[in-house]
Amino acid sequence: MQAYSIDFRQKILDTYHAEPISQKPIAKRFSVALSFVQKLLKQYRETKNITPRTDRCGVKGKLNAEQLLIEYPID
Repeated sequence: MQAYSIDFRQKILDTYHAEPISQKPIAKRFSVALSFVQKLLKQYRETKNITPRTDRCGVKGKLNAEQLLIEYPID
């Protein structure tokens, strides 16, 4: 699944700060999951950053680059 754009995230954040509305109606208005709104607001509160997080994507490999070259040498 593709991450939401920064513009879209900013619209959600602006709506939350501009209107006296709770998180659930914001999620409905923008057709996103409530958990996304909650995570976005938490991320903004903690880091002042709304860019998509990439540090948690995918499973980390158990082998490092050197071990991969030994196991699968490049011809």
